[in-house]
Amino acid sequence: MLQGSNMVKVRSSGWQKKRGLRLLEDGFTVWCESSKSSRKAKAQQSFSVADVECVREGCQSEALRKLAGSIPEVECFTLVFKGARKSLDLRCSNAQEAQSWVRGIRTLQERVSNMTQKEKLDQYPSLSSKGMDTQCAATVPC
Repeated sequence: MLQGSNMVKVRSSGWQKKRGLRLLEDGFTVWCESSKSSRKAKAQQSFSVADVECVREGCQSEALRKLAGSIPEVECFTLVFKGARKSLDLRCSNAQEAQSWVRGIRTLQERVSNMTQKEKLDQYPSLSSKGMDTQCAATVPC
């Protein structure tokens, strides 16, 4: 995950864009490389694993279900975010890469949820600036 992976962000059969995803050195933030240049897009180019509500394997989202017959389900997964942020449907180049990201994000979520509040703030000082110092970053199963 630290080396990054090239994936395809899927919104529909006609809207599929290449994205590079990489876990940053903090072990907590995922960076999404995109060619978008708008301010809103740049603000959403990274996310914290604590912002992910759950990870769904295969073609479970509406967009991926519509493509289920034309793409290998084992190469796909969806990140469902907490709050109003849209989910992120991704297709990897192979099943092993998809499994690696699914397991990796789930492992990081579990690690964060098992940390005490002090450990979270010591390890990830940026959480306090996001208002996370008064919230639990525990995962919620889908």
